[in-house]
Amino acid sequence: MIFKSSNLFFYVENEILGLGEVVVDWVSLIDHFPEPDEKIDSLRQYMFSGGVTANFSVATSRLGAKTAFFGAIGDDSYGNFLKNDFKNENVDCSYLITKEKKATPVNFIFVVKNTGEKVIIQSPYMHSTVPNMSDLDEEIFKNIKLLHTSAIYHDLTIKAIELAKKKNIFISLDLEKQIAIRGLSKLKPILQQVDLLIPNKAGAMQLTKKKNPVEAAKKLLDLGVKIIIITLGEQGALVVTKNKNVIIPAFKVNPVDTTGAGDTFCAAICFSYVLKKFNIEKATLFANAAAALKIQNIGARTGMPSYEEVIQFLKNRNFAEFI
Repeated sequence: MIFKSSNLFFYVENEILGLGEVVVDWVSLIDHFPEPDEKIDSLRQYMFSGGVTANFSVATSRLGAKTAFFGAIGDDSYGNFLKNDFKNENVDCSYLITKEKKATPVNFIFVVKNTGEKVIIQSPYMHSTVPNMSDLDEEIFKNIKLLHTSAIYHDLTIKAIELAKKKNIFISLDLEKQIAIRGLSKLKPILQQVDLLIPNKAGAMQLTKKKNPVEAAKKLLDLGVKIIIITLGEQGALVVTKNKNVIIPAFKVNPVDTTGAGDTFCAAICFSYVLKKFNIEKATLFANAAAALKIQNIGARTGMPSYEEVIQFLKNRNFAEFI
């Protein structure tokens, strides 16, 4: 990332690289999910920047990490909107590829007012407006400490992991059900290289075909993953390593919108465990707090906290390790 001050230029080394999707989110706030053929009025409508890995990148930047993002946008007004938002969030978008004659993905999200529950309809352009293999260069990984991805771009992810491994870069993977449905045999080459796997419960169960999260985590450990943290929604997060099996409870707050909660959780885990050197239980507690702050606001990124805001949230709840 290059910054200009007066007539001087100086280079800031990035610490985290997010590889994945970036989209525009059109969000409608509704009072209930409609039945088939039912027409309802939207209470409010918003346009936000979004995308799982893009949200992760913004969240790590807000926490204080020097973050870069690798992905693709279309050559349209939505693409410009996303690029400008990255710049405003101090995310290095030097590796954000603009694809000529392609459309930027636009998702539609419906959020229930009183519960924060959501439905997301993803754009087909997420699968057509994508980087090329040739866009991924080894120079991108210079000085990076952590590579994070959702594996939405399968072949690109494998190549990125290969390049990262050459430089001993820590690798984390956010695994959602829509990726897990590809199957264990297809995802195995990726999973075997991952240091920290962060699936949601649905993703873990889908991938392993196990009956509960603990069994799912143990199967994933057998593949060589060092740490597995399965998010359990309002129940918290299950942390499983070779020598550890513990649930870190979630914080009780009044949810407004759960969109982006998982992305915020992943960002806070990676930031606190890899950069801040918290132990994994402390890092998970920190991540639960970050997610709790986020879900009190509508929009995937609205409410994503700073490091100081998370620490204050934990201090207010008398957690001794943060006082």
